Amino acid sequence: MSGEYFIDTVCWIALLNQDDELHDIADREYKRLMNLGVHFVTTSAVLNKTANSLSKPQFRGAVVEFYHRLQKSSRVEILFVNQHYWSAGWKLYEERFDKSWSLTDCISFVVMQEREMKETLSNDRHFEQAGFQALLRRQ
Repeated sequence: MSGEYFIDTVCWIALLNQDDELHDIADREYKRLMNLGVHFVTTSAVLNKTANSLSKPQFRGAVVEFYHRLQKSSRVEILFVNQHYWSAGWKLYEERFDKSWSLTDCISFVVMQEREMKETLSNDRHFEQAGFQALLRRQ
């Protein structure tokens, strides 16, 4: 088991929305890894996508509270997308016409590659296509 795990939009949405079909799986895996003391990494692009997906009034309060908790967490690192990550993600996006990877996915892949991360809390098959383990797919 590596020391860092990437958290994708799919996981954040599932954790925040109890009606999400992945809620129980995501909650169980997140808590299991927290109990093991792992360090989590996510990006501002992932959080942007999460907030956009849960922008309805019924979710907005929970999303705002969630973001403030993340900012204070010593276990979850929010990596803000700078020029380097944007450019490297965009380059990967441009190179992969054979894939339906989003720009957010491409930025996530760059972060994971550079930090030598292997696993993500996601069920997105795009991570597996890029050579990573999507832990919520194997549940």
